[in-house]
Amino acid sequence: IHCRQFFAWSVSLLAVQATGICESPSDLGKQAILSVTVAGTAVELRCGDDAALAAARVATERKTGMSDAAQVLAMASDFQQAMDEESATGTLGYQPPKVLDAGKPSERPRLLKTGGLYSRRAISHLRKSEFREAVADLLRALLRPGIDSTAHDKLLATLTDCLTKAKKLRLEQEKSGDMSLLFEALDLEDDGNEIDQGKLKKVYRELSVKYHPDKNPEAAERFNHIRDAYEILGDSVKTLLYDTGGMELVRKYEGESQELERTDPVERTIYVNLEDAYNGASRSVSNQRRVVCRSCRLHPNMPRCKQCRQCPGEKGHRQVWIDSHRYMMQEYEVPSDEKCMTKSETTTIPIEKGTLSGDLMKHPGMGPQLPKKIPGEMIVKIVVKPHTMFQRVNNDLVVDIDISLYEALMGFEREIVHLDGQILHFSVKRGDIVKPGAGMQIRGMGMPMKEDPTSFGNLFVRFNVDFPKGTRNADDLEPLEKALRAIGEGPKPVRVGRAGSRPKPGHNEL
Repeated sequence: IHCRQFFAWSVSLLAVQATGICESPSDLGKQAILSVTVAGTAVELRCGDDAALAAARVATERKTGMSDAAQVLAMASDFQQAMDEESATGTLGYQPPKVLDAGKPSERPRLLKTGGLYSRRAISHLRKSEFREAVADLLRALLRPGIDSTAHDKLLATLTDCLTKAKKLRLEQEKSGDMSLLFEALDLEDDGNEIDQGKLKKVYRELSVKYHPDKNPEAAERFNHIRDAYEILGDSVKTLLYDTGGMELVRKYEGESQELERTDPVERTIYVNLEDAYNGASRSVSNQRRVVCRSCRLHPNMPRCKQCRQCPGEKGHRQVWIDSHRYMMQEYEVPSDEKCMTKSETTTIPIEKGTLSGDLMKHPGMGPQLPKKIPGEMIVKIVVKPHTMFQRVNNDLVVDIDISLYEALMGFEREIVHLDGQILHFSVKRGDIVKPGAGMQIRGMGMPMKEDPTSFGNLFVRFNVDFPKGTRNADDLEPLEKALRAIGEGPKPVRVGRAGSRPKPGHNEL
């Protein structure tokens, strides 16, 4: 492997045999023959390239874009020297093709006779915004041996102008929201489908470590591009705003500008059991919404784009003159250039411990999409259905227990199956009389508190005494009467009130 240093880059031959490898059409523009490292970024001279085209690719791509014509020429010269030395040894056996874009309408000879021909062809490429090809032709002209200083200076000035325009185009693409720049920064391919967030995170972690300024000071600008691209592609709202309105809308969104409009929110309702609110759970909610389809712009022939329709346009206002002295403001719709589709999505809603009926969960960006607007929220209302046994009062639980008259007088034991399935045992010892409407408080056995699920409210047990129904034989009640009189629970006085008051007629039956 041959390696030599020049400025802020290094050039090295890759240990591959060009003979046989570059004979296949699929190798053109893909198989690397030489590797150049610029500010920590590896860029290759590929099958079908010469030194000028390889340097032009480095100079015009967003990841490695350069604006210093002298440095670009020096890099091309360094590439050319490495190729000349390799050609002398014949290690790889690679020779650049004599014809560029062979078999295509743009087929043309790689080498021209004069600098003027190179310059004119470069200007022709420049008019079509073919900056890489223009830079390559200018470099071929400058790499010619024996070029005089006047021609050198003129060609270098034209190269500077070309690099400046290429940089301006890159900035305009970023401003207008060219998504390809974001995918390019992360070495990803934009196929128009949903962005795989798992893959995106993995790639970002790898690239951010590789190009971090602490490890690679020359790659600071590349690192910033990687970070910016990840922040946009990793946020669906930023992706939409960048794609339909450019970086300006993203900056406004990040700055919480009031200039950005939002689409209307959507509301959904889910019903859960009290057990779910006690133990915590999750529920799925479906949401059909309008989304802006990027695939229609990139790959309009994709099957799923057949269902896409033109997005609703923006509202505008204009003056309409009634006569020469009066006018009125009229609202009109500006047709949208974007295509929209209806998308069905399923969102998992976490039911937190302690959730109250009527709680609202807001999911930003899940509302309908429109170009250049922030999608509204999806608001999910949680309704906790009544329980057959437990009644909830804030963070407390209330349960009614029926006991017999015997149990009210003699004590009892009970077991309650709680909302989490555990068995709660409680008792009233013999001798403690339970009155109708009496209750018992069991601390820490109520609902978990939403703010702190490790803390719980209380459980209140209300007792309903079931008295005997119907009539009983008087003789059967004598033992009960004796027992009650024995413990001082005999009858109360007949008369209630002041002595001497006139008795009122009444009935002697209940």
